[in-house]
Amino acid sequence: MTLKLKPTDKKLIAYLYQHSRESLSGIAKETNLSREQVTYRIEKYLKEGIIKGFFPIINYDKVGYPITTIVMLSFNSKQALGSFKQKCIKDKHRISHGEVLAKYDLFMILIFQNEKDKSDYLSNLLSNNNIADFLILEPYNLELYPLKFVDNAKKEGYQVILEEKKIEKFEDKDRKILKSLLNDARIKVIDIAKQTNMSAELIVYHLKKLKERGILLGSRAYFDMKKLGFFYTLLFINMKNISKENQEKLKKFAKKEPFIETIAFMFNKPNCYMQIFHADEHELRETLLRFKEEFKEESHELEIIPIKDAGEDINTIPFL
Repeated sequence: MTLKLKPTDKKLIAYLYQHSRESLSGIAKETNLSREQVTYRIEKYLKEGIIKGFFPIINYDKVGYPITTIVMLSFNSKQALGSFKQKCIKDKHRISHGEVLAKYDLFMILIFQNEKDKSDYLSNLLSNNNIADFLILEPYNLELYPLKFVDNAKKEGYQVILEEKKIEKFEDKDRKILKSLLNDARIKVIDIAKQTNMSAELIVYHLKKLKERGILLGSRAYFDMKKLGFFYTLLFINMKNISKENQEKLKKFAKKEPFIETIAFMFNKPNCYMQIFHADEHELRETLLRFKEEFKEESHELEIIPIKDAGEDINTIPFL
């Protein structure tokens, strides 16, 4: 059942999508709601299953996992797909997986420490006789944007994958704090203190340092898309001339488009993809028309891949 959301609900949901760890007072100020209204609505979204949870966003380059790989898989049968989904949940490389509604059956987002780890993992994965087809995407640059369709006041995004890699020192205290955030990115400091046996003051200090060092980029809400009444669609783009100039042009387009919330660049085909967050076919169609008009002088191929949601059993820190 799809719930009818009021403009106020859409604005709050869009803000929580990008800033879910902010204080209730901070969220209230940015959304022009009272603190009590924010509290009531968040509890309502969670109770009704509109929001399924909150997770931290990590810069994997900084913690020694510089390789992100997205695998699209097709299976010989629904039974093989179901069996695979059950087995992959505890995978130490898996951030998330989800159903694909056309061409492929499943996507997986994976992280690796080095090329050998990735090669060994993929060789083992693709030796599965139940896999009928696959596509491997290896982004070298990826940016996440807020939900802009409600004119979100804060339109800055997260650059999750950087071309320049730099590993930061990752302490045991940092791991404990992030593990608490993994279960609920809106968890209170006092509750993190109970779980980690650390003082609240020390936790506040480490959270601040994790952000300053670019390890903890923020937090996000994830939704039950059917109840929310929105859809995710991947737009695979293969541009003949993927020069730096055209990459910047693609980024500029993605940043200003109201329904695009992710852009990534790859060396292989396709060499770019955008993730579109839309309520209906009209919004998707309009986005595609604007893209075609913007890049009408550039030779390119487009492929539309609808997906069920942003992912199942999301585990943004699988190595902990």
